[in-house]
Amino acid sequence: MSYLTSNATLRGDITTAVIQASQADQGFIGTDLFPIYNSPVRAGQYLKLNLGNAELLNSDASLVAPGSAYPRSSRAFDNDNFTCVEYGLEEVVPDALASDVSRFFGLETETAKILLRNIQIGHEAECASTLFNASTFTATAALVNYTVTNLSTINFVADVAAAKQRLLKQGVIANTVVMNQEVFDLVRRSPLTQNQFFGVVATDSRRLLSEQEIAAAAGVEKVLVGKAARNSAAKGQAFSGSFIFPTTYVAVGQTAGGDFASGGAGRTIVWSEDASAPFVAESYRDEGRRSNILRVRSNRVVKVIDSTAMQLITTSYSAS
Repeated sequence: MSYLTSNATLRGDITTAVIQASQADQGFIGTDLFPIYNSPVRAGQYLKLNLGNAELLNSDASLVAPGSAYPRSSRAFDNDNFTCVEYGLEEVVPDALASDVSRFFGLETETAKILLRNIQIGHEAECASTLFNASTFTATAALVNYTVTNLSTINFVADVAAAKQRLLKQGVIANTVVMNQEVFDLVRRSPLTQNQFFGVVATDSRRLLSEQEIAAAAGVEKVLVGKAARNSAAKGQAFSGSFIFPTTYVAVGQTAGGDFASGGAGRTIVWSEDASAPFVAESYRDEGRRSNILRVRSNRVVKVIDSTAMQLITTSYSAS
């Protein structure tokens, strides 16, 4: 017996679900810029030897005549402090809902992943605002504004070289360049940057430089590109995606992890006695709601430990 009708739709639920933003977790650079440093205390103080007060680059040695006293230097010590604060987010996962959607995906597993991303976005935003801050780090205008109109004259390599020289005068060897995705896409297409890498005028505009190639052209170990996005609209409003790192600056300087004496611009200080990891995922049972409660939290502070370790290049970016 055959069955045929133009009004019938044969269907059956397929056991899968569409979850948008599936690759969003790949764009975070915050912990590369401000590496994790575990602190056993929530708040603390540490010593700082600054360029001026500690006379770190002074040339005070002088000629000593036989039998004469040696000249003496004096050194002052400064200090700085930090206080970790807690960030967190919870979500209720009702038993009935988890059972109903279980044939499509594991609700608790996916919810935990999304919550973790939510708190990482907050950390990324904190890192971006801390780094791209002309009140903390010295900002110098680019030789040519980073605009599409100026594409042929943007001199990214020269801008980075000038920033590296300014850093060397403060005893810092730059190993990192940081920029927003839109600025990166402009820089990688600029003929002067391509010429610096290829050694000849690039004739194939489809050949775009990679992050590693731009790092080689600029003479640094790595280029970090802020690819991570967030919803810039108010809660409950239509989604509006934007990059977390703005187009305002390119940062050039030193990044490092470990003990503060290892250098680098800063650290993400995590209170290790309260959190076993930088971003902690937890769950607990609420029988009154017949639900599991998923929680993510982070007890941390993004801290600049050396304001001389970074220089900012003001891009005056425009997409036109």
